Amino acid sequence: MRVGDLFPTRRELLKFGGLGLAGAAVPGVWPLRVSAAAKEKVTPRSSARHVLYFELSGAISHVEGWDFKENAGTPKDLDVRKIKDGFYLSHLLFPKLGKHIGKFAILRSLQSHEEVHFRGQYYVQTGRQLNLAFAKEIPAVGSLIAMEMEPRRRQNETFPSYMSFYLEKGAAGALSTGFLPPRFSVVDINPESAVKGSTLDQKAVELMEQRWQLLSRLRDASRSSIAGYGRDMLGYGDFYETAHRLLTDPRWPDAFQIKEEDRRRYGNHAVGISSILARNVIAADAGTRFLHLCHPGWDHHVQIWDRKASSNHYMLCAELDSALSSLIEDLSAMPSKADPSKTLLDETLLVVMSEFGRTPGALNNMAGRDHYNKCFPAMFAGAGIQGGKILGQTDSEGAKCLETGWAHKEQPRIENVVATIYSALGIDWSKEITNTPSGRAYPYVDALGPHGYIPTDEIASLYA
Repeated sequence: MRVGDLFPTRRELLKFGGLGLAGAAVPGVWPLRVSAAAKEKVTPRSSARHVLYFELSGAISHVEGWDFKENAGTPKDLDVRKIKDGFYLSHLLFPKLGKHIGKFAILRSLQSHEEVHFRGQYYVQTGRQLNLAFAKEIPAVGSLIAMEMEPRRRQNETFPSYMSFYLEKGAAGALSTGFLPPRFSVVDINPESAVKGSTLDQKAVELMEQRWQLLSRLRDASRSSIAGYGRDMLGYGDFYETAHRLLTDPRWPDAFQIKEEDRRRYGNHAVGISSILARNVIAADAGTRFLHLCHPGWDHHVQIWDRKASSNHYMLCAELDSALSSLIEDLSAMPSKADPSKTLLDETLLVVMSEFGRTPGALNNMAGRDHYNKCFPAMFAGAGIQGGKILGQTDSEGAKCLETGWAHKEQPRIENVVATIYSALGIDWSKEITNTPSGRAYPYVDALGPHGYIPTDEIASLYA
């Protein structure tokens, strides 16, 4: 029997969970020179062991979502109910999630630099505007987190520090590590393929170990010549090391086991399955620190409220309602392996948002809503976030920000969400890397906006 008969090829493994290795062509700079750049020292909260970024890719209509505003385009069947003063929610769209709104802090005043999907999703993943002159060297936020978390990894942590679910379906796809080594790549999981995996039996494990030992000896013998091939070859070595550790860790196949009861609760669709898998990965406590979950399809320029359309907001809201409400239920009930006195939600920062909003007011001439970046909401929960807070305020149409909801007159942006994520994980977000391939300093949070400097603070008002 050949090992190839028992194990997936590299192509098949990438189909199951693709590594973002596209950036491996960028010459690496290592060791990196990292320094704190802020004039005033920042103090990270270190309140989270995990971050789950739940992206509603394509942009949910905020005026029928978490910043509800009745207008000429509002359907008449939404059954809108008052949750608390100044905050209303459609019971038809979010019957389950409405019961858990008290666990979330909702910020309604975000603004995006971008108003196009590819650029907006690039912005979400990197925390900065797309600049073609430097884009190839810019790492994803998750890759930078993986780099920062590497010294904290325990010996028994085999899962990738940075994982995503269905990110391949977003307009920007899964971005690369930029100037960082390929070992900090995202492992992007296709949920439909992932649940078809199987556990290796003992004979298969023994065969793999025999071949692995042989491969290791060959690599040791040719180490000096391999080093001459540079970063690309080292990236392949990292890939095989990661794959070997995962394939021999029983926690990995266990994380992809799904109970039928969970399928019913979360929903037997891509975002439901992705949410179950994200919960399982967090519960495994095997080294993953940043998860990016993508729920695609929200770009409804046409027939946004047409139930007969192949895709509409009724349909996607139903998927989101079942998946997100079940996820928050489980995270808030399951005990942490690291600290049994805490729940998984206590040590996980959950962020739910789109790359921008959708046009308020009347529907367009195709019965849909277009892109809108002037203001849109995000939801935050866990890791010390004060649930029940409603921050920021927009006008009667949801078109203009009236109150920013934090300590600055400027509206918060993706950069501030990124700073909040870094802070929760104990990362000093004021740092910068100075020896990049281009020679241009890379700040962890970029202060240069499209119209001048912007605040780079975390969103402290989310906390008590």
